[in-house]
This record gives sequence, structure tokens and C-alpha cells, in this order.
Amino acid sequence: MTDISNIQLGNTSNIVLYADDIGLTVAAARPRTAHSGIEIYLDSLKAWAKAYELEFSPTKSQLLSLKGGLMPGYSVGFGSGENDARIVAEVTAKYLGVILDPRESFWDHVSSLKTKSEGMYRRLRQMTSANWGMGRAAAKVIYEVVFLPRITYAAEIWAEGGCTLKKSIAALGSMQREPLRAITSSYKTASTNCLSVVAGVLPLDLEVRRVEQKCRIRAGGITSEEYNLGLSALMEEWLVRYDAVDKGEWTKFMIPDVARRCGLTLELDHYTTQFLTGHRDFRSKLYSFKLQPNPNCVCGNGAETVRHVLLTCTRTRGFREKLIAAMTEEGVAWPPESGAFLSTRKTYEALKRFSKNSLQNRTDR
Repeated sequence: MTDISNIQLGNTSNIVLYADDIGLTVAAARPRTAHSGIEIYLDSLKAWAKAYELEFSPTKSQLLSLKGGLMPGYSVGFGSGENDARIVAEVTAKYLGVILDPRESFWDHVSSLKTKSEGMYRRLRQMTSANWGMGRAAAKVIYEVVFLPRITYAAEIWAEGGCTLKKSIAALGSMQREPLRAITSSYKTASTNCLSVVAGVLPLDLEVRRVEQKCRIRAGGITSEEYNLGLSALMEEWLVRYDAVDKGEWTKFMIPDVARRCGLTLELDHYTTQFLTGHRDFRSKLYSFKLQPNPNCVCGNGAETVRHVLLTCTRTRGFREKLIAAMTEEGVAWPPESGAFLSTRKTYEALKRFSKNSLQNRTDR
């Protein structure tokens, strides 16, 4: 039955085949010429189907103009016969799971992905919390093997157009937020801009573009060296975006280099995430959300910020001394400079111990 590809078409027309899905493309200088060509080619397709005792459904067929400025609503016959059904042109058309649009912006495709993805991670979030339910490692596995493949499907088709509009980038970021919260066990007040860095995963629009580059490698369009250069460019773009957002200054102090973060395999937990984001079990932060009557630390030495607890609070002095000792052993000076806690695996593990001890052993909560 593959002889359908042998149907004679004009030089500006083509048939795209995949399993039982057939796409017919026709180009012409004038709309009337294109419409006439479509009807004639549909006659040939219907004749082919009849020879094999098959039938095409006009009600399941879609018509879309990709160029020429034609407004949706016009119709083309499902063949050249007077009694043939007519197909009405639509605003978009879905083919092989991708929603196509005349502007090639793929906004409708991105919007559809957003609607489909939100329910999955909302249900996952209901099964997780800071200290019980599905763990962060499991959440990341689901992100990598279920969520990302669904989002990045056919990335080579829609990445270029779908990851350029500001509203598409924002929608992709919104889709990624719940997965990031599940992976990091963060509070909902932490910004998505920071959570992707804490989790060590590319912002979703950049991830789609990375997958598109992977597809190009498999197709022989680029070399591995070109892919690595492209990945470095994505990292640089991410860093510029990360620094430009007017949120998460503390996270930027703790993790100033996104490429460095992604190069480290770090085991996250609820306590360390709080110290990496500055959200939320600190009186100053809770006070800003009207969840505490005042921002002051019980130690009496100023506002209880994450910086205060980490560097100066007298209540965490014992834990801090152990942290300083671990940092010194790794050759990292105190007080720490930006990025110091990600200097080595041991400095990060020392931060984890401090975070857990200082937040678990509280007498004022």
C-alpha cells in the first residue's frame, strides 16, 4: 500500500506520510489555483483508497493556509465533484501531535501543552510535601522521563518559533514551576527563576531548544562539537536571564554560576533549599508575608534573615563552628564569598548539615 507515494503531483506539491496520517501540501501563486490543485489531488487520493477498499473522512480532515494571508472560514471541496463535501479552513490544524498556525508562532501548541501538563504535576504535588510522600529523587525521575518527553515532543518542528514569543516563554516557565517545587521541596514563595537554578535544570524554553539541537545531531544536521557550542550559548543566555530578574538576590549569592551548578550532582532536601532560596522559615521573610508579628530574631541581634542565621546568629553558633571547620579543611575562607558553598562536594554537604541542624533545633517554633 506504499504506492500512495507514487501519486503524481505537481512540482510545488507534496504528500507527507506517517502511519495512517496523510498530509497534503500544495503551493501556488493564487489561492484559486491552490484550491483547484487540492481538489484534483484529493480525487487521486480517494481513487487510491477505493482501490484498496478504504475511505477517507472529510469530517476528520483539516485545512490550513500557512502563507498568503487568507482568513480562516473559506472552504475547499473534498474532491472536484459537485456533490463532494467541503472542508472549511481553520485557524489552526493539529498534525502528528503538533498544533500548526499560519504565523508559525506555535503559541496554540504551547498553550495546549500548558493545559495538559498542569494537571499531572498538580496531582504529583498532592502526593508530596516537605518531609513525606514521594521523594525529590522520584519527582526528578518523573520530570525527566514523563514530563520533559511530553513537552519536548517534536521540538525540532516548533522550538524555533515556539520559544521566541515572550508569552510562550512565560507559559513554559509556568508549566515548569510545579515540577521544580516537587524536585526541590521549596516553598511556593520562591521564584521560578531561582528554582530552576537550585534544581540544576534548564528553564523549559531553553530545554526545548536543547532537545531541538539533539534532534539535529541525530539527523546529521550538526556535529557534536556544534551541539556543545550551542549548549554553552544556552548556558550563557540562562545566566544573563538569571541575573537580570529582579528577584532572588540571596540565591544569586549562593549560586552565582548556573553552569557550575549544573555540573554538580547535589542531593537537595527541604532544609538546604530554604538556605539556597532564603524562603521561608525565617522571621524576616514570614513577617513580609504577615505571618509573624515582627521580623526580629529571638537572639536579640537584629532581623532573622537567612544571612543572619547562617553567619551571625548566636543560637546557631555551635553548628556554624562545625561548618567553618569543614570549609577551612576544603581551603575555603570564612566569611564565605559568593558561591563558596558549591566549591566542593564537602562544602555543600557541610551546608546541608548546618541547614538541617539549624532549622530542626529551634526553640521558637
